[in-house]
Amino acid sequence: MIDLGSTDFFIDVPSLPRAEFEEYSTRLFDEWVAYVDKYLDFPDYSLSLEIEEGSVKGKGKVALLLGTLYFGIGNYGDFISGLQTIRSQVGAVGDFLAAQAVKPFESQGHAVKVKRHGGALGQLQRLFNKVQSREFTAEEAMQEATLLLGEEAKTNPEFMRELEEALSKAPKFHEQLPLIDTTEQDSELQLDEKKEKPSRSPRPIPIAPPRNQFRVEVWRESKNSQRKMRIVQL
Repeated sequence: MIDLGSTDFFIDVPSLPRAEFEEYSTRLFDEWVAYVDKYLDFPDYSLSLEIEEGSVKGKGKVALLLGTLYFGIGNYGDFISGLQTIRSQVGAVGDFLAAQAVKPFESQGHAVKVKRHGGALGQLQRLFNKVQSREFTAEEAMQEATLLLGEEAKTNPEFMRELEEALSKAPKFHEQLPLIDTTEQDSELQLDEKKEKPSRSPRPIPIAPPRNQFRVEVWRESKNSQRKMRIVQL
């Protein structure tokens, strides 16, 4: 499978009791699954969510087979517009995940950071940008795409032929406005709702004994499979 995109979030909250943290993680995953199943128009894909306690540090990822992506792109006309549309959809489901993750704590005014990563979709779109700006030839971009997609490229020649044709026909920037490249890796949203307080002399902070931390991993291997979960001691 290839990584369509992922969303990281960090919520600066005190540690939750283990049982409460597990319940929070599985509930969040189920809410995310229900939204993705309605929003993403693919016959199959996998979802995974990892959340570390200590504060709340999570990562949600969407992945699917390259052949499934190929048919999905075909639903939106030409290759470039299909790539952009699907990338936008994956970003939207990531934003939903981050918003739902914050909901149980939003009234407490804790600092929140959210970062999106474009995955293979973002990297493919940047290859189109480089061809359009004449940084790469179509042949050079195909070499990069083959490395990026790895074994998936070998087993999906139809996708690779379509990609090569789209790259070779991609209009240069003087013929058409460039693709908008919203680089999720560099896109970070930081919300700090804590109100400023008058400065005062800091009080000594008692040092708590070290405690074991853990990570909750929740995933679904396919659209019709059951949710799975494991706890990993860190």
